[in-house]
Amino acid sequence: MVILDVLIIGGGPHALTLASLLSSPDPDPHSDPRHDSPLSPPCSDPLSSQPNLGTPNNRCSSGKKKRRAATVSVGMTLEEKPAKSTIPERVVCPPLSLRVVDSYGEWAALWESQFTALNIPHLRSHTLVHTDPFNKKALQEFVLKCDRSAELHSLPDQVYILDENAFFNDTRLGKKERRRLNVTSTLKKSLSFSLPGTKLSVDFFKDQVERYTLDKVLVKGTVEHIIPVIEHKEEMEEESDCMKVWETEDEDMRATERKGDGARKRVKYFQVQLQEGSILKAHRVIMATGPTRAQMANIPSWVRSIGESYPEERLQHTVHLMHHLPNSKHGLRETDCQRQRETFPTQELCVVCETGQRVMVVGGGLTSAHVVSIALQQGASHVTWVMRKHLQLKQFDVGDVESLVGRYSHVEHGIKMDGQAYLRQFYNERSLHKRLAMIRQARKGGAVTPEAYIHLQPFILNGQVDVKTYCQVSEASWCYRSQAWSLSLSTGDHWTGDMIWLATGCKLDVKQDPLLSEVMKEFPVQVIDGWPCISESLQWAEGCPLYLMGQYTALQVGPHAVNLAGGQAASLRIAKDIVRRQQQDSGEASEQMAGENFPSIMNVRKVESTVLSVEQAEGVGARVRRSIGRKELRNLDPFLMLDEFRVSKPAGFPDHPHRGFETVTYVLEGVTAHEDFCGHSGRLKPGDLQWMTAGRGWSMLKCLYQRSRWWAYSCG
Repeated sequence: MVILDVLIIGGGPHALTLASLLSSPDPDPHSDPRHDSPLSPPCSDPLSSQPNLGTPNNRCSSGKKKRRAATVSVGMTLEEKPAKSTIPERVVCPPLSLRVVDSYGEWAALWESQFTALNIPHLRSHTLVHTDPFNKKALQEFVLKCDRSAELHSLPDQVYILDENAFFNDTRLGKKERRRLNVTSTLKKSLSFSLPGTKLSVDFFKDQVERYTLDKVLVKGTVEHIIPVIEHKEEMEEESDCMKVWETEDEDMRATERKGDGARKRVKYFQVQLQEGSILKAHRVIMATGPTRAQMANIPSWVRSIGESYPEERLQHTVHLMHHLPNSKHGLRETDCQRQRETFPTQELCVVCETGQRVMVVGGGLTSAHVVSIALQQGASHVTWVMRKHLQLKQFDVGDVESLVGRYSHVEHGIKMDGQAYLRQFYNERSLHKRLAMIRQARKGGAVTPEAYIHLQPFILNGQVDVKTYCQVSEASWCYRSQAWSLSLSTGDHWTGDMIWLATGCKLDVKQDPLLSEVMKEFPVQVIDGWPCISESLQWAEGCPLYLMGQYTALQVGPHAVNLAGGQAASLRIAKDIVRRQQQDSGEASEQMAGENFPSIMNVRKVESTVLSVEQAEGVGARVRRSIGRKELRNLDPFLMLDEFRVSKPAGFPDHPHRGFETVTYVLEGVTAHEDFCGHSGRLKPGDLQWMTAGRGWSMLKCLYQRSRWWAYSCG
């Protein structure tokens, strides 16, 4: 079975962005050549910008220069700032065997179903936030090319924000002023800040799939298990024989230290089992599904406490509603009802209630508002809307940093609203616990857009919708005689009705995710309140090339990890890491081939003369042949000498071929691990060249690996 280079699980917008990057398409000749290439080094991504954000070179200067630096071009974020000079060439991605597996067999099928099922008219993100990583204005160009500007929704007169959010809060603002900021007419009419319609976005996804020829890389299948196949010990012996026990006390101590390093696991490849019975193998796996699967639905405790049996269709979670549409489409496709599929009414596919039923919706986010709206459209006699907090109005998801108020106007009411400053603060924060607190502060739970609230306001005023804030369900029971629900609320009220919808979202707990259970068992990582502590490149752990996308990456990407903007940021990090590792693997393969042909390569050169060296003892397990001091070399520079070290077994001595101020080391065969007194460490392989300067940190070399041989030129 062929082992893939990369396998992406999930076919949503995040996966589409990453697949576009990894496909390494040729630049569109009709696109603007000034657009940055995402894989170009200066293209700022949190991975490249994060470690240096706090350094003096990257801090804004004071005075007018600082003010000018803050006025970044409209529509660009911390992750999108262009290079200061000319745009360099794209870092070419080595050819990759790429596959994407998705349960529905179509790009963004589940994403489309979620929007269609809830009758969501447009996205919350503007047209500069999309899935094309190579062209920031790709969506705008698509709108103009297809003449679909009518499907763009302009911003409302006022942008609503959450007044309790300290990120936007300021004591100089009045309480009412904090809740909403006026949007200038210029920005309202700007193409860059229009909100794309749902159908427009879906068609843009399909156009991107066609442009980057991604239709053939996606296969239909549901992943059940991700099993890491660990590299066997025998396969790693050539790199490390650290399990041996040495005789001397010092050697035993060093062997114990290296035993921990040598015992680290490493994945040879992943075995991905599909529900249909087939198996895929891949060297690197990207999990782009997120905690939105049906089995990850957040079910309140009072539901599990219901003692009576009840009809399942009378109590449902919205996650099932969102998964229903693609399944229905698949059924229609199997019966060749293509025309019916295109025109099938959403109401028939997504039944929320029957006419005359009393409905309860639990949850305070935008999903709950849309369920309330659909229930009213389908003839509900009364809807009770229960939420733990007050009804929050926000034009944008605060987590979507690409759509923060600071993007529209850097100064409102005389106060700078800058989302980029927040990102800098987030990336400079090294404590993951504090980052989690910042994420929760920025997102502040579910919120409703002003448009959705305006649509429901007449029903709230006439009493057809009863909004119960700061309220939770205490107890629920099902009566078979009356075929109705009876609920007790925390406010002391009682509710009797026919249908309950849970719009409580999905639980985020990587420990409870069935797809990650095998990986967690082999490579346990720290988990903070459900969030995994992964690397900056979004890799699960060292030696385990499993990458995450979506909300699981929030501790590294930021509060916007789940949004389209977060998908852009995550894709850049993962793609850069995969390309780098692929180039390393290609380089190692080339070095191995060069090593095998080393004798033939050297035979091409003519030998002028041969000078024997004098063998000297240099420590346990090492032999040194020193060329200096021979009369044949009397005309050689006295400050230059050539040493050849041979290590027959792990030496472990605190010495190295450093005999002067400068030392150049070239490894001929074997592998050498090195570490200096400052803790800097690394590994030298055949063909590697190292330059060491005395007194500059490289003051000690530990030779840890067998069968090593290298040359060192020392200048005194």
